[in-house]
Amino acid sequence: MDDEIFGIHAVYEALESGGRLIDRIYVSKESGVPKLRSIQTLARERGISVRHETRAALDRLARGNLHQGVIAIAGVVAYAPLEELIKTPNALLVVLDEIQDPQNLGAVIRSAEVSGASGLIVTDRRTAPLSSAVGRASAGAVDHLPIARVSNLVGAIKAIKEAGIWVVGVDPAATCRWTEFDFTSPVALVLGAEHKGIRRLVREGCDALVGFPTLGRIESLNLSVAAGIALYEVVRQRRSWET
Repeated sequence: MDDEIFGIHAVYEALESGGRLIDRIYVSKESGVPKLRSIQTLARERGISVRHETRAALDRLARGNLHQGVIAIAGVVAYAPLEELIKTPNALLVVLDEIQDPQNLGAVIRSAEVSGASGLIVTDRRTAPLSSAVGRASAGAVDHLPIARVSNLVGAIKAIKEAGIWVVGVDPAATCRWTEFDFTSPVALVLGAEHKGIRRLVREGCDALVGFPTLGRIESLNLSVAAGIALYEVVRQRRSWET
């Protein structure tokens, strides 16, 4: 895949030249090669996330390619600062708690952009990088929707609330239906990964929780479908409110 850069020299040159947007770098825990330390230093100077993995994990990521203890994942767009997103008038933000599937991430980005969302916020860890696979799944929406990445989602939610934005979690166990909440004020919708949901501390940081009824045998909706339903309830309420 053209999203991946393998090997010490290739990764170092990509970092030093700045010709490619690097999303994150995986480095072997077992390697003591000095050049790898230079790569990590350079990456951190550029604000790029560095993950330490076992060599076996890197072998799986490399899928037969020679990696020499380091793999860089190239992104398709740069991340936006969280501070910019929360300053948007009457903000409509989407906050994703550890979404690892590129197809789901891309589909949510598409729904968010089409519904007029101000931006999207993802976690630094356990989130799919903004790769070409995400770009394709978003149908190009990734090029138009500002996306911020944070290392501490609980802290980010606190900052969002301090900016005067309501934080509303979409949770299957919620007793409040999604149509019962007033979305005409600035709002950030929080969604968790499928089969896992929103993590406890993130859920506790929300101002409110809303949910959808499930009438069949399956207990929950696909993530991107849930995001689309919640987003368009905001659109419905704001359109009738504005007119």
